[in-house]
Amino acid sequence: MFIADGSGLSNLEAKIGRAYKHVQEFDSIIVQFCRSNPYTVSQEDDLVNQRHIRRCVIRAIAADVYLSLADMIYSLRSGLDQLAWQLALLGNPEPSRDVMFPIHSDTKPKSEERFQRMVCDIPPEAVVIIKKLQPYNRGDAFRDDPLWQLNELSNMDKHRTPTSRAMLARIYAEPLGFVRRELDDGVEVSWPLAMKDSVVFKPNMPSFVFGDPFNSARDIPLELTREEVIKIYNFVREEVKPRFERFFPSLPDSEGNPIME
Repeated sequence: MFIADGSGLSNLEAKIGRAYKHVQEFDSIIVQFCRSNPYTVSQEDDLVNQRHIRRCVIRAIAADVYLSLADMIYSLRSGLDQLAWQLALLGNPEPSRDVMFPIHSDTKPKSEERFQRMVCDIPPEAVVIIKKLQPYNRGDAFRDDPLWQLNELSNMDKHRTPTSRAMLARIYAEPLGFVRRELDDGVEVSWPLAMKDSVVFKPNMPSFVFGDPFNSARDIPLELTREEVIKIYNFVREEVKPRFERFFPSLPDSEGNPIME
């Protein structure tokens, strides 16, 4: 049995606790923003093309939402790396500086080489658990894995701020000739001018998507809903942390009473 000689899970627990505060702030900002009717609607008639046009534009959300998201991501990602370090300390008092918590979407030779460097000092039993948590176990659906999403957001935050896109308008019955065009800050819809007053147009509460900039070079941009962002936090807290608790058991004090790590 491995016995912890360090802070054990306390660093990860502290990071998860800090991340929770940022999750609450992140969600609170979005909820308050949505309740404030954060959009304006304009309309015009295009007589030349015989089209009726309506635009629904959402105002910019406070920058604090991105800062909260970034802080949450940093807390969780660094917490996992600190978990890897504490696991390495179980068998080596001076672990390699390459030790960190790997998150890989494939098992190509280069990825496998990096994986082995990152877990070189971690007990084999823990490495087995880490492998089971890897996004590549989902096959082509690795992008749906919360750890993959966490790692992508973490890498993104090092170089640029994740952007958001809001989806606003719905049409109850799309008439023949209806056209919808997404804008950076809202949506534009149009339909034949002759049917101007026959269409019910009603903006709904914004549904935010966070991730890559609009001009991302990726073939498939990273886009996560508010619910998926919160799912990342829950996954680390409820799925990852509990799997490693057995490596850091309670230790007795001088009187034989258990002291929790």
